[in-house]
Amino acid sequence: MKKNKYLIVLLGILLVLFTPEKSRAYDATLSVGNLCEYVGKIQVDENGGTNFCEFNPYFASSIDYSVSPEFLIAPEFGFSIPKSARDENISKMSLFILANAKYKLTNFHLIVGLGLFFTRISGSGGTEDLNNGNSTSSFPLPDSSVFTRNFILNLGAGLDFTREWSADLHTYIFNLTSSEDRAYSIAINGTYHFGEF
Repeated sequence: MKKNKYLIVLLGILLVLFTPEKSRAYDATLSVGNLCEYVGKIQVDENGGTNFCEFNPYFASSIDYSVSPEFLIAPEFGFSIPKSARDENISKMSLFILANAKYKLTNFHLIVGLGLFFTRISGSGGTEDLNNGNSTSSFPLPDSSVFTRNFILNLGAGLDFTREWSADLHTYIFNLTSSEDRAYSIAINGTYHFGEF
């Protein structure tokens, strides 16, 4: 728990440090996309097959602050639509808070950031019998909402089609320092830019 508190404080400090007083709100955005979670890490069948990408729509919004004509600070908040997990007795939802920086080229931008990724799992309680290989075993179902928290690195790129529309591809890297536990989620979205305000 202490580790997560330090990460939240670190994110807050980064946002304050990298948003100088002279910077101004350059743009506000709203994104709609698909979030492919933990690519290749979740077993999906009895033969050991793993996941690639499922339909998992999400919404995100950011406010971009101009530090220079090419460099932007872009804090972002997003969430996926709650839905049943692979087990219909469990509901799952993801939320993320990112401290992103963008480097703009002509119609192209690079994205790098740090953030927190939360997964909420909820259920109605009770148990469920599942195959354990040779027979079945009873496994408990959550009887309330449970959150997991992960510190992530965000690497991405985007393409500007017009002043109002762009598309981004993000790679969220989990457990960066542990090669054994490292996992990746991929998000692709379309973004509407409201412009300066």
